[in-house]
Amino acid sequence: MTSAPSQALLDWIDHAPHGHALDLGAGQGETALWLVERGFTVDAIERDERAFGRLVRRSRSLAIRPRNLDLADFHPSPDSYSLILASAVLHFLRPTDLWPLADRLLASLLHGGLLIAEAFTTDDPGWQALRGAGAPEVELNSFLAPEPIGLIHYFAAGELRRVFAGLEILEYEESRRLDPESDEGYRAGALLVGRKAT
Repeated sequence: MTSAPSQALLDWIDHAPHGHALDLGAGQGETALWLVERGFTVDAIERDERAFGRLVRRSRSLAIRPRNLDLADFHPSPDSYSLILASAVLHFLRPTDLWPLADRLLASLLHGGLLIAEAFTTDDPGWQALRGAGAPEVELNSFLAPEPIGLIHYFAAGELRRVFAGLEILEYEESRRLDPESDEGYRAGALLVGRKAT
């Protein structure tokens, strides 16, 4: 058995209707594999070529459909998913791409389905570091960071909640967490769990 990819998913998985899940920013497929073990079929979206190659190899003969594309170009079919996961991926979109994607994601969520999203906030030390270094700010709180990061958007207070205002919000939190790998020793982000009204 694969270990749970996040505490939020572990806490809320039993509240999601079984069926078809969407894993945005699927990486090498850890979350997708975990969902398959729990009876879901999964569309796994990953932009990075190296991670996508591993995702494809790991998902052979499983109920996972890997797709290599940029989220800004992703147009899911309406009423397709009982569960949508967007963990540590939405902050790689500028708001002019994020808001239209959010509308498409809400349309693709089945009634009663769950969306779980996590993203960096402006309380994260990375926001101050990029601002202090004079990184180009292409949209509000959206910076062109050195590769391999590229564009990164930091969500203002309450912004993630506003992006998915069409959902019934079941949990919302903005917090700091310890991170020994960060120069400042912490990272900051927002967590949202929402349900599409039935």
